[in-house]
Amino acid sequence: MPQEVVVWYVLPAIRRELTRAMIKRKKPQKQIAKMLGVTEPAITQYKLKKSKRSRGDQVNIPDEILLDIDKAADVIIEAYEQNGDKNIYEKMTREVNNLIQILKDAGVICDVHREHCEGVHEGCKACK
Repeated sequence: MPQEVVVWYVLPAIRRELTRAMIKRKKPQKQIAKMLGVTEPAITQYKLKKSKRSRGDQVNIPDEILLDIDKAADVIIEAYEQNGDKNIYEKMTREVNNLIQILKDAGVICDVHREHCEGVHEGCKACK
């Protein structure tokens, strides 16, 4: 199902790119983990790009969508800096949901669905 594709493949890829954007902004790993609601070891995995087996590395996010991810990282960082741990989960969730919708609208989720799910044909519209 498309929802499983989002959870297994797309969400880790979004977290990977948010992590990388936050690292570029010199945010500490511990703080990134709090902002994204994951563990520090998860952040370490998102930082690494060893192979397709690395966390979140099974989906390539198009360059034009990386700009949206950068904006989302800025929003999450700003919310964290203004409120600390308070309400960061709500802001982060809203930004991630927005990114999922952008990827869905761009057809990325359909592509991942076809790639990883047997029996999904080219004309499938389950993700839309």
